[in-house]
Amino acid sequence: MPTKRKYNVSGTKDFIVLAGIFFFLCLWAIKDAWYPSDKVLEEHPREIAVAFEIEGIVGKLHVAPGDSGIEEQVLAELRRAGIQEKFDASVKTYSEAKRTHSHVDESLRTMITKGDSSGKMTQLKADRIEAQTAMDSALKQLTLFRQKLDLTELYSSGEGTVKAILVPAHSQVKADQAVLLIVPDDHFYLFNQSLAIFSFIAFWVFLGIHILAQ
Repeated sequence: MPTKRKYNVSGTKDFIVLAGIFFFLCLWAIKDAWYPSDKVLEEHPREIAVAFEIEGIVGKLHVAPGDSGIEEQVLAELRRAGIQEKFDASVKTYSEAKRTHSHVDESLRTMITKGDSSGKMTQLKADRIEAQTAMDSALKQLTLFRQKLDLTELYSSGEGTVKAILVPAHSQVKADQAVLLIVPDDHFYLFNQSLAIFSFIAFWVFLGIHILAQ
C-alpha cells in the first residue's frame, strides 16, 4: 500500500506568522475604516461644516449640492453694502487724519529748523500728538472694516464635494452658523477599506498554505 505523501515545506511557521500579522492588520483597518476614533475623525472628518465668521445676509451662493473638485474658491458671499459704506467712510476719515498729521508735522519741522522756541512750538507738539492719535485710530477702523469685507466671502479650505446647502440665499446667518456641508476628498477611509479586504484575503491564503504544508 503506497505511503501517504506529506508535504513538508521549509519555513511553514512563517506562513502562520504572516497569517497572524494580516489578521491583526485587517482588524486595525476595519476599525479605522468603519469605526474611527474621535482622534481619527478629527484628523480625517467625513464632512466639514463651512461658516462665515461674521453675521449678515447671504447674498450669493456660488456652488450647488453635488459640485465637486472645489478648491480654495469662493463658495458664498454676504451682502456687503453696509460694510462697504463704512469702509469707504473710514478710508476718507483716515485720509483726512493723515493729511492733518502731515501738515502739523511739517509745520513743526519748519519751526524747529528755524530755531523758533516760542510757545507756538509747544502747541504744535501737542497738535502733532493729537493728530497722530487720530490717525492711528482712523487706521485701526480702516483695517477693521477691510477685514470685515474680506470675511463676507466664504472660501473652501481644500478639495471636496458640496454635500448640502444649509442656508439659502437672502437668509440671515449668525457668525459660525453652518452654511454648507463639504465632503473632503480624503482617501483615508477608502484606503483602509481596501486594506481590510486585502488583509482578510491574505490571512486566509497564508493560513491555508500553513495548513496544507503540514
